[in-house]
Amino acid sequence: MLRTLILPMTDKPPRTGALAVGTSLAKALTAHVSGLFIRPDPRGAIPFLGEGMTADAIQELCDAAERESLALEAAARTEFEAAARDTGLPMEDGLGTDHASAGWEVVVGLIADHAGRRARLADLVVVPKPEGETADARGELLNEVLFRAGRPLLMVPDAATSADFSHAVVAWNGRAEVARALAEALPLMHRAAKVTVLALGEEHPDRPSLDQVRCYLLRHGIDAATVSRDAPAKREMGQALLGECAGLGGDLLVIGGYSHNRWREMVLGGVTRTIVADAQIPVFMSH
Repeated sequence: MLRTLILPMTDKPPRTGALAVGTSLAKALTAHVSGLFIRPDPRGAIPFLGEGMTADAIQELCDAAERESLALEAAARTEFEAAARDTGLPMEDGLGTDHASAGWEVVVGLIADHAGRRARLADLVVVPKPEGETADARGELLNEVLFRAGRPLLMVPDAATSADFSHAVVAWNGRAEVARALAEALPLMHRAAKVTVLALGEEHPDRPSLDQVRCYLLRHGIDAATVSRDAPAKREMGQALLGECAGLGGDLLVIGGYSHNRWREMVLGGVTRTIVADAQIPVFMSH
């Protein structure tokens, strides 16, 4: 079950896609969604200038950074509460209730210090796709959640409008990461009108087959289709997966995040990096 969602609000607006999907998903699942704002510590604005700054100048710099971060926090909270209100989510703690709800939380510090750790007690973290002017900050957030939380995430493009997924496509390769993503995405697949398990290339003889995946899903009440395609001859695997998913009419993609060593993926490109960069639909991933 997905009962606790976290929606980090660390980047600058607009955050329309993640907000729309996160709040509508909480409503559909009777879950609690917490808007998390990580506010920079104003002391981090002090540059290393040796003896070049007076105490008054340092204080003025900290005060200015504090005012800016408080203004960003206020804007993010207003945006989050408006989305919750439009979705019919009351602002409350979500403890012991039988209805969906929303809450607001603020921590002070760095994304690297808080995003992944705070997400460890979430069933799902809804993050905006790295794009636009804040792509770098969003990319840092996604990586911190994916590698430090031990929890799945749903990456949402800005253009997304709701969590009413009609066709979930699972990119299956038999590895542990996608097996974990498959199990954690069951609540979302139950809500989809159609589920397809897609494999590109020959099945590995020592890994679970498409037929075995289909039996697993049937035991969970999901009658999934299976599709096997040849490995891409020219296109990179990530582009091939996105192309096949689009051809099938998928509006939710389920993948395992970074099957190889993280640094190897960063150097060579990797399927996950391509999908993060180019996906135009929400992507559910787990590492």
